Formats: sequence, C-alpha cells, structure tokens
Amino acid sequence: MRINIYSIGMLIAAGIAVMLAGCMKKVEESAEYKAVCEGLHLSSTAKRNQAMEDGYIINKRFDCVDKASYAAVKEERMKYEAANTPEAIAKQKAEFAEKRKRYEEELARKAEVEKNVSVEAESNFVFRIVEVNTATEDELASVASIRPEVAAQIIAARQNGLFHDWYDLVNRVIGMSAAQSVAYASVSGLTVNGKSMEGAPPDERIAAAYWKNRRQ
Repeated sequence: MRINIYSIGMLIAAGIAVMLAGCMKKVEESAEYKAVCEGLHLSSTAKRNQAMEDGYIINKRFDCVDKASYAAVKEERMKYEAANTPEAIAKQKAEFAEKRKRYEEELARKAEVEKNVSVEAESNFVFRIVEVNTATEDELASVASIRPEVAAQIIAARQNGLFHDWYDLVNRVIGMSAAQSVAYASVSGLTVNGKSMEGAPPDERIAAAYWKNRRQ
C-alpha cells in the first residue's frame, strides 16, 4: 500500500487547525479576552485589514478588535446617523437660515447707522474761516481736520505768545507738526494772521469730506 505524502500532510494540517481553533475558542471564552476584546478572534489578514479600515484598533495580544475602540467607533457612528436623519438635516438648514437672516439684519442695521452718522455729520458741518490767534478752543475744534486735543495744544501754546506764521505754528504745536495735518487745517479754513498756508487755500468741498470722515 502506497502512502500519499500529500494526503498525510493535509490531514496533519487539518488536525493542527482544529486544535488551534479549539485553543482559540477557549481563549475567546476567557474573562481576560472578554475584558479587552469585542467579537471573535481575527483569524485572517483580510479580517484584520477590514477591522482597521473600519476604524478599530487591533489588540495585538489576542489579535482581536479592541473593546474600547469598538465602543468609540460605535458612538461616532451613532452620532453621525443621528446628525444625518431627515429631521436633523432639516433642523440644521433651519438654524443656518436663521443665522443668515440675523447676519443680514445686522448688516442692514450697521448700514443704516453709518448712513445716519453720515447724514448727521454733513448736516452739522459748517464751513468757516477760523483765525488761530483769536479763536476759542471750541472754534478751533470745529475746523474739520483739528481734533479736540490739538485744539487744546494750540490754546496752550498761544499762551506763550501769538503765532507769527504757519512755520511758527508747526514748530510750537505737536499736533500740527505733520505736513499733511497742517495742510488739511489750512484747506479746512484755519488761518494764521489772516493767511492760509501757501499752496493749501480753503476748500469747502474738501473740508466737508474730511469732516464726514472724521465723524465716522
């Protein structure tokens, strides 16, 4: 009788597989396995890969799905499903529409406020020639380009003597030291000894625009 080596090998392999399966079953039934694993032992590479693709962590000792990761994935799936029901989606759309409505209303409100400020600024503006050596602090502050703190500086400096010319004003008042500031002051109607700054004659249109910008 001839012995088929291949058949014997298959029988041995089958026997080993049965034995290992029996051992694994005992492991799966152990308290230690049940404490850290969810489901059965991952008996193939394909099953392990699928488990990882599904977001699970593999317990390397028992080659199973980690119980904590199973619970975490399950919770995330439940949240996703709850957030994507027709009712939940409808609620999200309604909330978004409400937020958009409030945002548009706020934009409209701000636009109206800015419009009112602009109208008020234009209505309050009065163009006049203001002489730096005789004007009060309030009159100086009424010049479109001169802020209250600069008007106060002018009054303080004037106590040490009247301003001879624009050069004297620029040198004695810090708030008027910038070329742009002093030019705007002249355009807005400020004079020194009755004279505007050379090259910057009074211009009511520019002064009104500067006044409007200052009030916004």
